[in-house]
Amino acid sequence: MRFIFTCLIFLALSCAAFAQQTAKYTIRVIDRSGNATRGSFYAAADDGLTIIRNRKDTLKLSADSISALYIHRKGIAAPLAIAGGLTFFVLAAKSDKLVESVVLIAAGVPVGVSGGILLGGLLSNKKHYKALQAKDFPLIKSNLQKYTVLK
Repeated sequence: MRFIFTCLIFLALSCAAFAQQTAKYTIRVIDRSGNATRGSFYAAADDGLTIIRNRKDTLKLSADSISALYIHRKGIAAPLAIAGGLTFFVLAAKSDKLVESVVLIAAGVPVGVSGGILLGGLLSNKKHYKALQAKDFPLIKSNLQKYTVLK
């Protein structure tokens, strides 16, 4: 019983700490030639976008070269996957039968993790902009600024 109580306290504290963080968004930019650039969404302007790529270098993309944007929230799938796996692990620890515990750990934990990843993918609010033109950026700039690091 102490183990389950400790796990529940840990889960509650980690969820409370996770709720304090500001949401970060990743962006995938498709240019006119079909090349994709991925990174963290930094800023939006009338003449283009600024993103931070994985190697921490900043890249400014002009509005003329962008044909599509795909924005989604970062860091929501992993906590739900961990919660799904821990649910079956706690059920296995609560069970009195050894065979039932082994089955719940061997089959339930991967199912819980997969379900958490699927739910996280569905809940990460995604935004798509397709067939963009340079004249569209002043119109969607105010909407894009909700997803940027700079407010």
